[in-house]
Amino acid sequence: HYGWAIEGAIGTPHKIDASYLSMSVNLASRLEAATKQYGVQILLSGDLHHLLSDKVRALCRLVDRVTVKGSRSALLLWTYDAPLLCAHGGSTPDDVLVPASNEEFFAAFPPSSSDDFRLRWAKAISRYLGGQDGKQADWGRALGGLGKCLALRPDDGPALALSRVIRSLGVKDPATGAISAPPDWGGFRALTDK
Repeated sequence: HYGWAIEGAIGTPHKIDASYLSMSVNLASRLEAATKQYGVQILLSGDLHHLLSDKVRALCRLVDRVTVKGSRSALLLWTYDAPLLCAHGGSTPDDVLVPASNEEFFAAFPPSSSDDFRLRWAKAISRYLGGQDGKQADWGRALGGLGKCLALRPDDGPALALSRVIRSLGVKDPATGAISAPPDWGGFRALTDK
């Protein structure tokens, strides 16, 4: 996340700790904790994503739109599908040198997701969110799209997380079994899990 913070010393004459106070620091901490819920290595707020170059923004993918405790407005969550190092089951050499420029960095560390996956994901997340106000949400098609994403990447954390959200919050038509967004869906949800 990106935002202001105040740093200060807190303590006694015998023990002093540095502390940072601000809503931005709290939000960054919540985003870090939410990486577990989405099964990703990093989550970026919409504020930080907006500061990235066009080329780097194009490599990120929208994960969700949520409100967090202490926040009144919904924020967009983004991630970068960072490639894993060999030591963690990936294909990126463990001893690779980090390049100095952004272009060299993203050439050395391209997203682990394919262009086809990211295109399918973009359609699924759009159907899940349903526009700025959520009125165009089509959770049945979103769930189908997430299934196609999972066929390409069976362990994709965001696809698994949103599938769970749709199944738990969605309204199931008793006659057809079709799932739709709840009537009060506004295109975002409260991120309550830590």
